[in-house]
Amino acid sequence: MLRLIASVRITVVCLFLLFILTFWGTMAQVQQGLYAAQERFFASFFFLAGGWFPFPGAQLVLWILFVNLIAALIVHFQKQHGWASIGGKVTHLGLILYFAAAFFIFHLSQESYVHLGVGEQTNVSTSYTEWELAYWQSTQAGHRRVTAVDSKNFKPGEKITFNASHFTMSVERYYPNCEAFDNGGKPQPAGTIGLDNISRFVLEPLHKEREKDLAGGIFNLTFDGKPHTLLLFGAEARPTPVSIDGKDYFFILRHKTFPLPFVLRLDRFKAAFHPDTDMAKSFQSWVTISTGSLTRRVRIHMNSPLRYKDYTLYQASYDTDAQGRQYSTLAVVRNSARLMPYISCLVVFIGLALHFLIQALMAKARL
Repeated sequence: MLRLIASVRITVVCLFLLFILTFWGTMAQVQQGLYAAQERFFASFFFLAGGWFPFPGAQLVLWILFVNLIAALIVHFQKQHGWASIGGKVTHLGLILYFAAAFFIFHLSQESYVHLGVGEQTNVSTSYTEWELAYWQSTQAGHRRVTAVDSKNFKPGEKITFNASHFTMSVERYYPNCEAFDNGGKPQPAGTIGLDNISRFVLEPLHKEREKDLAGGIFNLTFDGKPHTLLLFGAEARPTPVSIDGKDYFFILRHKTFPLPFVLRLDRFKAAFHPDTDMAKSFQSWVTISTGSLTRRVRIHMNSPLRYKDYTLYQASYDTDAQGRQYSTLAVVRNSARLMPYISCLVVFIGLALHFLIQALMAKARL
């Protein structure tokens, strides 16, 4: 059974399928968009080609190839002993580490961004595609403690659990992407809470670029013994105020935020343009990163990111508002397994070097 699983034929078929999926998925990004193509071809076990024929996705092919390599390593141990086989065994081990690295990076890495104007600072980053429902209570000190719940799995009738005793909340309808409409200037029905007289949402298809989606939701909010309807729309940057027991609470549906282990401040931004065009030639940010008592000033530009522990910050984009104020957008990647591919590459290199060195010594001994 092990010899069957370790067959080189399986390896060749898997590599051929990966070639097809890589080419097919890359071409499909033009019509389906980057996110949809990744989900269909690379993050799936199966997908329907042409709408009816089941075709293996990259996840299934990689799992089969992973098991194939492990079986090949075991068979290699059983068949060959001594120094002559040590190089091949180390090389197989390095390839298996590659797959382990891909697994951990796929499931543990986190991509987000930071958008700052000069002089602004933050200790959170924002998701490109994920949403959350958040609320906080106003305080005189100007500080706020935000409570947020991931909205990814919201379903009608689901109770949203907050550590709050003044109100209860549940989901009536949730829209991953929608358009919001008002009542044509008419006031909202009694018991309805929302900004700009939004009265209803219409579900829209998800965009090819998922960062363009705008979530919306209708929530049942109960306080003071009375039910209320709370309408929240992702395009609305202002939170919705609600007075509960004489205290002001603020609710918002926003892109999911992730806490950073440091405070990041944008000190300066500079963009250079090609002559007589508005096309950027280069742009760079000078930032200050603060971690407790330690402070460091760093310049982030193309091919020169900021690295801090598991975090890497890249210069991604910029924009300018109507007043001419410049904003810098930094991509934030958290990758706890970022060293694993380098370790895997080193192990494969050592295995191949040992293999060729031992083969050369054995050939010389036979002469």
